[in-house]
Amino acid sequence: MAGAALCLDLTRLLSRVGLGPLTGVDRVERAYADWVLAVDPDPRFLVRTSRGYLICGADGARAFLQALDAGGPWGKPDLLSRLTGKAANPRHAGEALLRRHALARCLPGGLLPRLSDHLREDTVYLNTGHSNLSEHTLAAVQALPDLRAAVFIHDLIPLEHPEYSSPGFPAHFAQMLTQVMTRADLILCNSQDTAERLRGRFVDAPPVLPAHLGVPAPARPEPLAFDKDVPRFVALGTIEPRKNHALLLDVWEKLPEATRPHLHIVGRRGWADAALLDRLDSHPLRNIAIFEHEGLSDGQVRTLLTGAHGLLFPTHAEGFGLPAVEAAQLGTLPICADLPVLREILGDYAVYLDPLNAYSWMETIKKRSAVSLAAESVAEFRVPTWAEHFRTVEAALWPGRQ
Repeated sequence: MAGAALCLDLTRLLSRVGLGPLTGVDRVERAYADWVLAVDPDPRFLVRTSRGYLICGADGARAFLQALDAGGPWGKPDLLSRLTGKAANPRHAGEALLRRHALARCLPGGLLPRLSDHLREDTVYLNTGHSNLSEHTLAAVQALPDLRAAVFIHDLIPLEHPEYSSPGFPAHFAQMLTQVMTRADLILCNSQDTAERLRGRFVDAPPVLPAHLGVPAPARPEPLAFDKDVPRFVALGTIEPRKNHALLLDVWEKLPEATRPHLHIVGRRGWADAALLDRLDSHPLRNIAIFEHEGLSDGQVRTLLTGAHGLLFPTHAEGFGLPAVEAAQLGTLPICADLPVLREILGDYAVYLDPLNAYSWMETIKKRSAVSLAAESVAEFRVPTWAEHFRTVEAALWPGRQ
């Protein structure tokens, strides 16, 4: 796009190096990286590392993203990694790669002059990952009069549902959000629901722009061993209290044994109470009718979802609900918690149930298991695209330029 001058913060993606498949927030930052590289011929990328800040150009970002997508190789550790004894740590390998490509490096106290030296006039600083939103970083951005800051807020869950966050995180999130509302010029978010929640909580918020996230084309199917002759349901997402896996375990214990379908739980173990993980580990139906998968590729997830009787999504709170959208894209019915944001995104394509009513989930799963998918007529789901998302963002950042 003519005149686009962008600086994208890649701190979130750096923090994910070595931790397996990207989460929903990670995927947003990854999509923004591709967009920045496409629309700005000379972009900048800011990264907060364990040793300060780095500023990279397009070549450094491409090298980092290529290694991230492939899971390496990251190249030889540099001197700093070896001196600190962190050469074998995946994140520090990512830092070493970025240092090799850095246009500038500095300790925290040097951030403002480095930004002034390396960012063009009218640059937009983009932060899409809920990372590096400290007072120090945002104050340095705000101190440059010709620099604007656009920050993506994915949800308000730590404030609205602190019980679903790790200890201490709600207070940290509240402080971060206060900084953003004070210092950002534009707030981007993933849904009208999130936008309304932000406006309701922050009366003096900067302009808030909702734009539905895009969903890329499905990955090519990859082999995965499982019993295809038994009806199956998939629960996709990080295993944590908010996702309400406990309800699904309750339901599977009560389903009739003779017609019990299989439940495939897909996702890494995140912050969760020990009792839930112990229950999952020792469940009598584990590897019989309940199967846990961690670290599946996107292609393997597609294989598991395609032909499933439903995507089970009894979540207590969401900012967008990407797993349900990805299931709908493949023609798999999302059976979801009745949340306003999911109705906004999915419309009539999903079945909505009370996430506290196990009986309604059990009866729906029993009925759904008996459906012949071969005879079912599936309505086409209109998948939101990144092209649509970025057209909305571009119109807000550079009105009148399109």
